[in-house]
Amino acid sequence: MAVLKIVLTSNAYADWQNCVSFVLNASKEAAIKLDDEIKATIDNLSNYPEKNPIFEMNRTFPFVVRKSIVNRRYIILFSINEQEILVYRILDVRRKFEALI
Repeated sequence: MAVLKIVLTSNAYADWQNCVSFVLNASKEAAIKLDDEIKATIDNLSNYPEKNPIFEMNRTFPFVVRKSIVNRRYIILFSINEQEILVYRILDVRRKFEALI
């Protein structure tokens, strides 16, 4: 499989900023670490993206949505097509995020 381009939606960018900003309120070092972990996880999605499990919830999608977990607290939701990996959301799993999807 060819290396696929990774594209983040505006929601994913905003989610990323919100997650890091929230942690920044507690610790600058923790926020920097989280930012690095999210970036590394996103960068690694192009390495065998199908190895990530399918995201299952009550809502159905017209395409397969997969998930990748960061630091056991954040979930990256994405899909794979022939040209790219599209990252939809980066959410804190401790929140009730079903309404955001």
